[in-house]
Amino acid sequence: MNRQGIHSIRSKLLALMVLRVVLALAFLSTAFWFQLRESSLTKPSFYPIHAVVVTVCFLTIFYALLLKHVKNLKLFAYLQVIVDIALITGTVYVTGGIVSYLPVLYFISVIGSSILLDKRAGYYAASVSSGAYAALVYLDFKHLLPLRYKVFFSPYLPEWEDVITTISTNVLGMFVVAYLAGYLAEKTAIMEKELEEKGIDLDRLENLNRLIVDNIPTGIMTLDGESRITSFNRAASSITGYSLKDVYYRGVDAVSPEFLKGAKVPPYEAARTEINIRKKNGSEVCIGFTVSSGQGGEMTGIIIFQDLTVLKAMEEQIRRDDRLRALGDLSASLAHEIRNPLASLSGSVQVLNKGSGVKGEKRHLMEIVLRECERLNSLITDFLLFARPATKEKPERIDIAELIRETIKVFTNSPQAKGIDIEDRLTGSLFVEGDRRQMSQVFWNLFLNAADAMKNGGKLTVGSAPKGPAGLFSKPDMEKMGPRQEDRFVEIMVSDTGEGIEQTNLSKVFDPFFSTKTSGTGLGLAIVHRIIESHRGKIYISSVRGKGTTFKIIVPLSPPGAEALAG
Repeated sequence: MNRQGIHSIRSKLLALMVLRVVLALAFLSTAFWFQLRESSLTKPSFYPIHAVVVTVCFLTIFYALLLKHVKNLKLFAYLQVIVDIALITGTVYVTGGIVSYLPVLYFISVIGSSILLDKRAGYYAASVSSGAYAALVYLDFKHLLPLRYKVFFSPYLPEWEDVITTISTNVLGMFVVAYLAGYLAEKTAIMEKELEEKGIDLDRLENLNRLIVDNIPTGIMTLDGESRITSFNRAASSITGYSLKDVYYRGVDAVSPEFLKGAKVPPYEAARTEINIRKKNGSEVCIGFTVSSGQGGEMTGIIIFQDLTVLKAMEEQIRRDDRLRALGDLSASLAHEIRNPLASLSGSVQVLNKGSGVKGEKRHLMEIVLRECERLNSLITDFLLFARPATKEKPERIDIAELIRETIKVFTNSPQAKGIDIEDRLTGSLFVEGDRRQMSQVFWNLFLNAADAMKNGGKLTVGSAPKGPAGLFSKPDMEKMGPRQEDRFVEIMVSDTGEGIEQTNLSKVFDPFFSTKTSGTGLGLAIVHRIIESHRGKIYISSVRGKGTTFKIIVPLSPPGAEALAG
């Protein structure tokens, strides 16, 4: 028998003990009252009745003490049934025997056996009760039992035929009751089992539902009729930065007043909307959400929302790439058209400048022309590098950490690095494939950009670490990488403590000719973006005004075996 079945029988035995005492007292008191009125004896001795009641009470106490120690509860229940039938037989005898009103107690014992155990136990109780009652009536009719224990007597004894009828009726009734009680007990047990299984299924489904709600990447919060938050799943906490403890039973405005704009009171209904909210830490995220009505109570309104910040950044990246690609193609054509006459102009001026007749102011003016031609040629060179970064047919295998350290060394010895403390957090050798000169140009431009932002000195931090591709690239980008899409990546961070960039300008820093500086062409970061893009990488920027700027570059690592192929 399993633990649940043992617990069920133990509970029923306890209920039976209580019922036994209550019924014994009630039935014996009632029988005493009725039979005292009809008895011809003026002063009957009630000691046998008292003895039965006391015996029932003591047995109940004894059963209760044994219940915690008995291992075979089913056998214990059968023994109680036998003892109960014996007590009932004694009770029927002392309250009149053949003429007693209490044979109904046998029926209660039969019903109790069926409920306590099963239908078989009911038939068992009916059989024992029938035998005990028939033997009692027969012995009492034949005057074979001592009369001194009888409390009530009848002046008229029934005929034998009446005795047989009484016995037959009661025996038949006991077995009918046993059948009906057993049938009902079985049906009840089946229904209880089904309900229990359904309860287990409902609990399992509820737990599964709670697990799903807590682990889906979509934020879900529910509101009551007063727009107070009643639930807040894990994704909602991750997106907003608030825990359930922070917002529970507070108004939805605690997260953002924009959620219920246009749907202030139930029924909550609002079309799909995109808004910017501030997280608990003060950062801003873009979310898309819908508001719908629930079933009332603590679920009057339901708000489902997603973090669209990464998606919006990817969309902006795609738009920027499209703009840069179109501008790059146009720039390449214009650069070639400008460079050809510029070369002719520069060559002609150089020839004239070498003439003996060019002196004084004329020579000075020609030197200005040559210098400006050189500057314009440098600008066009940058323009071409931005438009179409040169790529080698066979990329080199570059130790990116070593390349960055070489660039740091050159930058440290340059005038721009004055007053700047450089912290090297680069890890060990991490190899990528690409153009060494172009990658060096990337970090040189970033270092110069950081130096311009730290006019009064500061700290420049450069670090690197391997990183998985999850969440960094869109599916089309991963497909473009071909056999390398499962490779690992390296993340390189260049961070400064300069003046930072306004949030409104962050989306423009990689646009060509955009610059917040009074000098410069505005092509430095645009060239960085183009080179990283040509190396199938990504570059991200984050900045806080007055605290500094961080660039993160993510490029694929060289796949295993590439070193052998390169050799």
